[in-house]
Amino acid sequence: MKRLHTLHALTVCGLFLLSLTACERDVTDFGFDGSISGTIKDQAGNIVPGTTTANALTVQVRGATDQVATVVRVKGDGTFQNTKLFPSQYRIWISGPATLVGDTVRVDLAAERVWMKDLVVVPFISVKPPVAAGSTATSVNVSFDMTANSGKTVATRELYCSTVPYPDASIGAGPGYDTKRVALTTNSGTATVTGLLSKTKYYIRIGAQATGVSSMNYSDQLTVTTP
Repeated sequence: MKRLHTLHALTVCGLFLLSLTACERDVTDFGFDGSISGTIKDQAGNIVPGTTTANALTVQVRGATDQVATVVRVKGDGTFQNTKLFPSQYRIWISGPATLVGDTVRVDLAAERVWMKDLVVVPFISVKPPVAAGSTATSVNVSFDMTANSGKTVATRELYCSTVPYPDASIGAGPGYDTKRVALTTNSGTATVTGLLSKTKYYIRIGAQATGVSSMNYSDQLTVTTP
C-alpha cells in the first residue's frame, strides 16, 4: 500500500512538472523573440558609427500593423540589435545623417526568427578614424580627414577625447570621467588635445555635422594611452 502511495505521488509530481514545461513553451511560442542585428557600413565596407548617448543614427523597424516604428539605436561601434520583436513582417530603413543604399529592407520574422544582416548606407559625411601623430604625458596629436557626400557641406567639425568609449558632443566632464572637446576648422589636418593626465587611456573620435542637419556623423574611435 505504501508503494502505491509513493507511485501516486511521483505521478502527480511528474504531471505538475510537465504542466510547467508546457506553460513555458506556450509563452515562448507566443512571445516576442524575433531578432534583428547587424552593422551599418558604407559602400567601401567601413563602419558608420552611431553614438551611445542619443538616437543620432537609428534603424527604424515597422511591422505591417504597427502605428509607429520601433527605433533601434546604432551604437558607437556601428552595430544595432533588437531581440524582442514579435514574429511578423517588417520594413526596415535608416533615419539620421545617412541614406540607405537600395530599397527599404523587408524582413519576415515569422518565417525566420533571427535576422542578421549589415545595412549599407551613404553617410552625409564620411569621417575617417583619427590617427595618432605623437603624444606627451599631457597631450595627444591626431590627424583627421572627412569628406562630404551627396552634395552636402560640412558645417561643424569637432574632436572628442574622453576616458569613456565612443565619446560625442553630449558627453561632458563629470565625476568618474573626463571629456575634452576641440573645434576643428578644416576637413583634414592635425589637432592637439591638451590638459590630459599621464598614464591614462583615452578614446578619441571625430564628429562632423552637415549644413541643415540636426545630428552628426562620427568616426570610429582611436585608443591612446598617454606616457
